[in-house]
Amino acid sequence: MKAFSIEPVLSRTLVIGRNRLKAMSHVPHPNEPQSLYELSWTYAPGSMFALDCGTGKLIDVNPAAEALSGYSRDELIEMSLDDLHPKAEQARLNLEIQSSIQEPSHWPSGFHLLRKDGQRVPVMISSSKSLLLAGQTVVNFVYRDMTELVDREHQLSVKNWALSAFSAAALALGRAQSADGLLQSICEAITRESLYALAWVGIAEDDPGKKVRFAGAAGSAVGYLDGLQVSWSEDNPMGQGPTGICIRTNKITIIEDSEVSEFFAPWRERARQFGIRSSVAIPFSIDDDRRGVLMVYSSHPNAFEPDAIEVFENLAREFVYGIHALEQKRLLQAERRSLEKTKGQLSDALSSMVAPIVTAMEMRDPYTTGHQTRVAEIACAIAREMGWPEERLQGLRLAALVHDIGKIAIPSEILTKPGRLNTAEREMIKGHAETSYAILKDIPFAWPVAQIVRQHHEKLDGSGYPLGLKSDAILIESKVLTVADIVEAMASFRPYRQGIHMDLVLEQIEREAGTLLDPEVVSVCVALFRNKHLVVQGWLR
Repeated sequence: MKAFSIEPVLSRTLVIGRNRLKAMSHVPHPNEPQSLYELSWTYAPGSMFALDCGTGKLIDVNPAAEALSGYSRDELIEMSLDDLHPKAEQARLNLEIQSSIQEPSHWPSGFHLLRKDGQRVPVMISSSKSLLLAGQTVVNFVYRDMTELVDREHQLSVKNWALSAFSAAALALGRAQSADGLLQSICEAITRESLYALAWVGIAEDDPGKKVRFAGAAGSAVGYLDGLQVSWSEDNPMGQGPTGICIRTNKITIIEDSEVSEFFAPWRERARQFGIRSSVAIPFSIDDDRRGVLMVYSSHPNAFEPDAIEVFENLAREFVYGIHALEQKRLLQAERRSLEKTKGQLSDALSSMVAPIVTAMEMRDPYTTGHQTRVAEIACAIAREMGWPEERLQGLRLAALVHDIGKIAIPSEILTKPGRLNTAEREMIKGHAETSYAILKDIPFAWPVAQIVRQHHEKLDGSGYPLGLKSDAILIESKVLTVADIVEAMASFRPYRQGIHMDLVLEQIEREAGTLLDPEVVSVCVALFRNKHLVVQGWLR
């Protein structure tokens, strides 16, 4: 078929263009355009393909079309547009061509021009109005190379993906409870809403077979790993792939196309089943004797650009830091548990020491037998009602059990005297708080036992002893102990009096609430006896 040129038709349409060219002073070169339309056709930036819609063959192309396609004009004429597109696009292409015969249009995105060298170029296509010329229906198709735009969009997509991946990684670092959980979260971050079909993290085991353990994996192609045996041994055939090489050499290893890579051959068929075409292996070291690899796969060949690889390297560093942090946290928790255990053992030992001391004190003053135990029971009941944690209750109980230990320095005849004490004897009795503090202050209790005991006769208005402390200067434990001590002492039998009825005891502490005694502690204590009918074991009244 004779080659067809659109120049005669176009040049007839606008005479002025030809006249202007004739008016030019120089003599044109034979190959130079001879009209305005020929000039436009030759130097137009868009690649133009004139198609005979009847035969489906190209009848002319401009120089830009030759440059875009890699074919010469002579090669392109008599070709069809189908020949310039991948097979997967040809059905959709023909539908668009049929529509273009009716009216001009801009085609939807997603088409690629297949160059002579096999390269796929993303293009945007538009069509002209059809023209009936010498019995041929001709439509001009304009192709615009979208590579630069696609590249920019891809780079933006990579940056957005990187931001999303790092954000997810940061959340994973904060929430992870174990190293494997952290690695799993990182793999999910890499493959979520991205171009990557699979990501997994392998830890190099130091066993005879040098196995690579899967510590985390995610992605649409995660089934690729089912039953997969991976090694990093140089002597094992399963260690000759990108994973093994990466771990051994500690260098990034890239498979640009699994279909042509020689050392990926053992895994090629498996990769085809899951649509894998390329991969990158990123090495990392947790410490001197633990190595690993981050493996990422794509369904496209040549998918791993420098920007994406840099992101993977940064993510690998992040999860190494995360693993170290989790290990430090684990060690700290183990140390804390050990410390708590030791602390508990020490507290148990100290508590065990208290029992014989209390017994010895009660032997010197048989009339107050059980007083300290009952005070401890009442004090802990009050504190528990106030919502104190068990550990704090333990300290209060211990302080209550030894709150009168200073009385060991008081002669027993004064302690058991049936009548009223004189002034000197009362002062000697009052000195037991400071003596108790002197005995207890150097014992390494986990709670401020010595101070609690020292302050258990202090009053809110400063009228107490031995320091005359007021209000907030008094420990809350001491305020609780004070109320419990008063209630137990007043309600119990003494050689010089009968026990006072509980109603009168409660009325008395209510009168002193806010001036001498803490009002909240008094309120809770009163409610325990009046409303909840607290029963104190071994109370002789």
